Amino acid sequence: MNTLLHQIKSKINLTVLQEKYLLSVIKTKTYLKNDFFIEPGQVCHITGYIEKGLMRVFNINTQGIETTNWLLTDQEYITEIVSFLKQEPTQEYIQCLEETTITYFSYQDLQDIYKVVPEMHIYQKLIHEELLINIKKYILSNIHLSSEERYEQLLKLRPRLIQKAPLKYIASFLGITDSTLSRVRRRVLST
Repeated sequence: MNTLLHQIKSKINLTVLQEKYLLSVIKTKTYLKNDFFIEPGQVCHITGYIEKGLMRVFNINTQGIETTNWLLTDQEYITEIVSFLKQEPTQEYIQCLEETTITYFSYQDLQDIYKVVPEMHIYQKLIHEELLINIKKYILSNIHLSSEERYEQLLKLRPRLIQKAPLKYIASFLGITDSTLSRVRRRVLST
């Protein structure tokens, strides 16, 4: 079973006919390492899950400095939420850090799905609530937690990400320098 259908079934009940219908509209796409899922100025038309891979959400400021806003790996939700929901151009980059395969619906498919599987409104609401909660927790952790506590939290909640993502992107995501991350990792590993 693909990740998208599995995630849907974990949140809402589907009839056999609804499941068959969803399987008929779910698409799969593989991106190569360094391919962009989306770049500033583009409209995001895709919502889904990463089957296997690693992606980085980032911005580049006016001085050319990149800031990693989020990192995504296997079995995690992927879209550029503001662009997708409003169907307007994004301001972010989402790039694959390794070959990445996703299962997804297009924006138009989702509008059609709502007519056939009305419960998908509930599913999308639950997904967006989870996303909002995760973003809020991330913001608050950057305000209230030390760099060591942020790293320990990431290690506890998303260990696969720590194993897969390059350290420079983890450091940027945590809002610390590479050298600070090295010191934090040494302290955490020695305890």
